[in-house]
Amino acid sequence: MRVRSLLIALCAVLASAGLLVVPSAAMAAPAMAAPTVAARTVGVSAGTSSASAGCYRQVGDHWECVTPGAFCPAAAHGRNGTSQDGDSYRCVQDGSYWRWKPAGSSGGTTPKPKPTVKPEPKPSGPKCSRKYLPLPDPKCQPGARNPAVTQKTIKSTICAPGYSRKVAPPASYVNALRVTQIAQYGYADRKPSHYKEDHLIPLSLGGSPKSAKNLWPQPVLAGKGKTPAAKDAVELTLWRAVCRGEVPLAKAQQAIAKNWRTAVRRLAL
Repeated sequence: MRVRSLLIALCAVLASAGLLVVPSAAMAAPAMAAPTVAARTVGVSAGTSSASAGCYRQVGDHWECVTPGAFCPAAAHGRNGTSQDGDSYRCVQDGSYWRWKPAGSSGGTTPKPKPTVKPEPKPSGPKCSRKYLPLPDPKCQPGARNPAVTQKTIKSTICAPGYSRKVAPPASYVNALRVTQIAQYGYADRKPSHYKEDHLIPLSLGGSPKSAKNLWPQPVLAGKGKTPAAKDAVELTLWRAVCRGEVPLAKAQQAIAKNWRTAVRRLAL
């Protein structure tokens, strides 16, 4: 007890001398920190998980006052927005999250589709080649037969008087086809009268009257063996041989379709 009394007396002396400070209740309680500027700032910076309610204003499908780089709410996924600076942004997927990124940037499950631009068609060349002249292009005109004319029917068809005139196509059909085929061959001279619409396998040998595979615009060329008249002479020779029974119809058709200039020699006529 005496020691305690001595300690109390010593403390009283030291306190009166200002050498001992006794903590009060106010000093012992932790001080309340003042609100910082960052805590009062409205908006969300990049890396935050949400934005304050006042930062986004939805106007229809558009969002205003968005925070660039910030996470965007689920309702804004795939939609456009505008920052306070007036720049356009879009809520796009960035990995596992959705953020406001400049409009047109990569990312997002609903990118704005780019307009499809159709390439201009390249100019095409002639459909048929002129390198075979005075013969037609075999890819365009390989020749076509009239199924009604066979070896058994030649007496009542091609060998009967007036047959070719009877089955000849009308002039309107031939003239229209000639204009079309002149263009297909790429002739610079487009004057129809400079071409004869020729049956490669002639009607007198059972050629198809209207097939475009048997009709072609034969140029009226000068020179022996190049004019339509020269081919007409070959056609007459082969027709006489078929109707006399000297040459089978099929062989005559094949020979003149392949090359009318060598058909007579090929058939030994």
